[in-house]
Amino acid sequence: MKKILLYPGTFNPPHLGHVAVVLTALKNLSFDEVWILPSGKRVDREIPTSVEDSRKMSALFTNYIQANTSVPVKLITDAIDGVGGKYTHEIIVDLKSQTEYEIYQLCGTDGFTSIKERVIGSNEKFIISKRSGFEISEDLMRNKNLIFLDEEIETQGISSTKIRDIVKNGDKGYKKLVPVEISEYIEEKSLYI
Repeated sequence: MKKILLYPGTFNPPHLGHVAVVLTALKNLSFDEVWILPSGKRVDREIPTSVEDSRKMSALFTNYIQANTSVPVKLITDAIDGVGGKYTHEIIVDLKSQTEYEIYQLCGTDGFTSIKERVIGSNEKFIISKRSGFEISEDLMRNKNLIFLDEEIETQGISSTKIRDIVKNGDKGYKKLVPVEISEYIEEKSLYI
């Protein structure tokens, strides 16, 4: 059975914090593959980036991670392609139901805090990157299906929202927060202005 690290997210845009979380998980735990799943249709928010831009930035992000690890990295575009009109969380459920894979979902404490309110199966496995300002109860800390990355991740303060705001304000400082290929794409397409 293949052990998969599944990383879903809006990645709007993908940034070095996203990269650091994946590489930290791979450094501390063993996986056969990484699957990147950019969000499409969601119940909790609208994604203002076009499907084309989302797909392209996600491909650049996937390639960037692949260039920094020997573990195969695969882009899953089902959610942005609107497979069957499903929401992103439905695509995740479908992926996790595949019995030939043992899937661990990667997320930050902020993301886990919001999704734990939804129905999560008792056997679902999560790798959780701690983020300041988001607490996890002692009860959850003892859950055998939750693995917490204890390593301090340098770029944790980065967020896609902050990056979009920086770009909108005409500040080129965002280029230090995203892979070069992503910053070039943002400029080429005049995104977030």
